Amino acid sequence: MRKYLFLFALPFLCACNQPDGKVHSKLVDSLHNADTAVKPITPARIIIPGKSIGPMNINGNADSLATTLGKPDSSDAAMGASTMLWRQKHKTGSYQTIIYSHHNMGAKDENVSHIKAIFVSSPFYKTADYSGVGSNMRDIRKLFKLTMHAIPGYTTKQLALYNDYGAGISFEADSTGRCHGVLVYAKGDSSVTYINMLPHPMHHHH
Repeated sequence: MRKYLFLFALPFLCACNQPDGKVHSKLVDSLHNADTAVKPITPARIIIPGKSIGPMNINGNADSLATTLGKPDSSDAAMGASTMLWRQKHKTGSYQTIIYSHHNMGAKDENVSHIKAIFVSSPFYKTADYSGVGSNMRDIRKLFKLTMHAIPGYTTKQLALYNDYGAGISFEADSTGRCHGVLVYAKGDSSVTYINMLPHPMHHHH
């Protein structure tokens, strides 16, 4: 495990002694130690901002997910766009994976539904810095440039979305600062975060 962390911290430490390199590796250490698994995050679990969550890739073919994730528990399609939802039950609770996709009408591949956004509420998925569901927004803020916006039907005190549009990732968190969900989309595609694709009314009842 140490070896992995050392390699991970290397690019930051070699950046001409930039002081924040050390801070960053310390932060990764603390996030890392807080994560019970304490091992490198496997491809099946990794969140790559702007690109993918586990086997789900931005601009990938939404229909092919049925082979990796199984048939969605619910799906809803309108005007070339579709939302698919999978529910997973675990001992620790039930989690949702939501994919928002749409067809490029008039394009050569208009019959393909391209994934535009991926939302997960499971702590199984983590970024390389060990950020994800269950993380504290205080730690996540140190790693991403976040702006907050309201989620329809909620006050920002109850639940809000913290977006780093440049990176292509958003974190959903409640007033305690605990992350409840992660949303990934193409870098700079801020429109996606305004789609009310999240199943909110049944969301979190504290």
